[in-house]
Amino acid sequence: METTLHYIQFSEIGVTFAVIVAAMTFVVLTWNAVKAILDWRALAKKPTTDTIADHEQRISALESCCGEVRGKLKADWDFQQDEMEMNQLMLKSIKRLLQHAVDGNDTQKLVEMEQEIDDFLLQHQR
Repeated sequence: METTLHYIQFSEIGVTFAVIVAAMTFVVLTWNAVKAILDWRALAKKPTTDTIADHEQRISALESCCGEVRGKLKADWDFQQDEMEMNQLMLKSIKRLLQHAVDGNDTQKLVEMEQEIDDFLLQHQR
């Protein structure tokens, strides 16, 4: 049994076209490889002083903003505490009024409650 090899016969135009396609493929692959290496290098590059200065500026702006937020939170906390104290005074005064309405006594406790309310209002004037 004899084996024969059949070779494909290319014309000169076909060979030229194949060489052009191969060359373009090589250029594209080389360009993508160079681009990937440059992108990787840019990621590994150390930060410059401009970048560090920019970060320092952003950090100081965030810290000042954080200070403002802390001030607002403290003001809200103080307001909430005042509201709780005022609610306690109101409940005490309502209880004293109810006790007075039930038995007609304890006028001294009503006077004390009035003084507590006056003290609270003097301390928390806005």
